Amino acid sequence: MNVYRKSLFIQFLLFIVFIVMGANLIIMYYLRESMPWLSFIFFGLLVFFGIFGFIYYRKPDQRICVITPKEMNTIKILLYVYFGIYLLNMILSGVTWIHQEILAILSGIALMGVASYGTFIQYKILKIK
Repeated sequence: MNVYRKSLFIQFLLFIVFIVMGANLIIMYYLRESMPWLSFIFFGLLVFFGIFGFIYYRKPDQRICVITPKEMNTIKILLYVYFGIYLLNMILSGVTWIHQEILAILSGIALMGVASYGTFIQYKILKIK
């Protein structure tokens, strides 16, 4: 399957943002009370990645990479798993019988693990092709 290289780079940036979002779950659980300004830093970081990605995507780059169906399915599955974990975390964060510290740590680690694997796959695709 042929994919524009700039689209793969945007996906790479997206997985990096997902790592930051996973780390945000853990950090915000512990530091929300003492450092409320930290959420603005995370928001600024997300806006920076968004603006950088938009500017990069607008560049006229017509290079094409060949991506295998296995790699495409792996990326798709990783995105679904990430969404499922994030959604489960949002649902379970309102439940009182679950220890919230363990939920924040486990879901943050799972999200960062999925995003790290996606970043690794995207890096391999961009490096090789």
